[in-house]
Order: sequence, then structure tokens, then C-alpha cells
Amino acid sequence: MKNDTHIQKLLDRISLEGDEKAFQQLFELYVDGLSRFSNSILKNKELAEEAVSDVFFNVWVHRSKLSQIENFKAYLFASVRNTSLNYLEKEKRSKAIQLEGLSVTILIDEICPESELISKELRDAIGRAIDHLPERCKLIFSLAKIEQLKYKEIAQILDISVKTIDNQLAIAMKKIGEEILNHL
Repeated sequence: MKNDTHIQKLLDRISLEGDEKAFQQLFELYVDGLSRFSNSILKNKELAEEAVSDVFFNVWVHRSKLSQIENFKAYLFASVRNTSLNYLEKEKRSKAIQLEGLSVTILIDEICPESELISKELRDAIGRAIDHLPERCKLIFSLAKIEQLKYKEIAQILDISVKTIDNQLAIAMKKIGEEILNHL
């Protein structure tokens, strides 16, 4: 909740005062997660960074309208998704993209700060389990557990139901749990 208040203050400073330092802080808060998300679509790190930069450029250009955005984090992820898909279309890599075609890379150390306490072998086992998840399941797991988006936000971004998210996360947790049990 405190983070939401901080973000809203940054948005207000950007929208009302054109505060470039606040904009830089906002960019730094979101750039890593958005870049990973874009890269899962584009499969190209540099292009993903460019897509995220384009989204933030548009945020700056239209900063006076920031107060009209209800959920800024969901707005950013949806904008990055759309920009990334537009890049794909421009490059004629694909006319349309299916969620099953997305590749998501998840670094196990990003899951939680407590990961330092987990033995290397167990981290490796969890990492293998995540890597073996179906791509759609891995993408949803990444958005929910690493980017910590709400299910409703993920549903909006990926244009799927909250029930689908529940099911995919249940599958992910079951497979990860099985891998942990096998490791033990």
C-alpha cells in the first residue's frame, strides 16, 4: 500500500509539475520487470528495451493525462504488450502471437529475498521445475509471483479470465512442489 502511495505521488508530480526526477524514479521502478515481459514476447533484449522506452516516452508525452489512468501498473504492462506486438508486426516476424508461443525466462533468485537461505541444490530444483513449465503457465507465474501483479491485472493484460490464472498457477505450484519433494 505504501508503494502505491509513493507511485501516486510520483504520478502527480509528473502530471502536474512535469517533474523529470519523479519520471526517472518511476522509470527505474518499472523498467526491469517491463523489459523482461517485453523480452518474453520479442525474444530480443535490445528490442524489448526499445519497446519499454517507447512506452515511457509516450507516458511522458501524455503526462497531463496520467490522472485519468485507474491502474498505472496494469496500464504499463498492457502498453508494453501492445508495443511489443506492434514491433513484431512491423518486423513481419508474425501476424499474430499466441500465449503458448511466448518464452519466459525466470531467474530463481528474483522470487523472494529469502532465496539466499535456500540451498543451491533446492534452488536449482525449483529453477528446473519452473523451466519445465509450459510457456503460458511460466508467463502467468512470472507476472503473478515475480512482477507481483494482481490476478485481475494479469487477466486484463493477457486478455484471459481470472479462473484461467488460478488454474495455471495451481498447475505451476503443483509441478514446483513435486520437484521439491523429489529433491528432498
